[in-house]
Amino acid sequence: MPLDAGFDFVSRTHLDLLRENGGRFPWCGPAALALAADLSCTEACALLRQVDPVRYPAEAEIVITYWRDLLEALRHTGTAWEALDVRIGAAQGWPRLTGFIRHASEPGWYLLRVTDHFLLLHLRASGLALVHDNRHTAVPAALCTYRHRRVTHAVRLRGAPGLSGGFGFGPDPVQALAA
Repeated sequence: MPLDAGFDFVSRTHLDLLRENGGRFPWCGPAALALAADLSCTEACALLRQVDPVRYPAEAEIVITYWRDLLEALRHTGTAWEALDVRIGAAQGWPRLTGFIRHASEPGWYLLRVTDHFLLLHLRASGLALVHDNRHTAVPAALCTYRHRRVTHAVRLRGAPGLSGGFGFGPDPVQALAA
C-alpha cells in the first residue's frame, strides 16, 4: 500500500490517548511515540523507562522527553526511520514548520521536534500537511499554532502508523526490550 493512499488513517488518535491517560492529555513525547509506534500511552512510557530508567523513573510522570530517547524507543519497536537535516536556505537556519513542509522532498510520515513540542506530520502528495499529536488528529498544519515554531529535529518514518505493512513489531515491544 502506498504511503499516500488518499486517506489519513492512524489506528490511534489523541482521543484514545486522552482516555488511556485518565482523561488528561498525555505529554507530547510519550504521545508522539505512542502514535508513531502504535502503542498505548502506558506502553510508550514503559518503553521510554526501559531505554533510560534513570531519566524516566517509574514513580514519576514523563514530562520531558529527549529526542535521542524517542529514536532509541522507535528502534526497539522496529519502526524504521531516516534522519533528515532540517536546516534550509543560505543561512542554514532552522525552518518554521511551514518552511519544512514547503521544502520536504517526499510525501509520508515525519516525526518532528518543533520548539518545545513533538508531533507527527503526515505530508500528502497533494501538499496537504496534517498534524497528529497529543491534542490533534489529522488537523491541517496551517490551522495549528505549531506552524510558527521552528523545526529542530526530524526523521522520516518508513511506513505509516497503524497501517498493515507499516510499522511492525512483536506483540509486546517492552517485553522484547527486556529480554
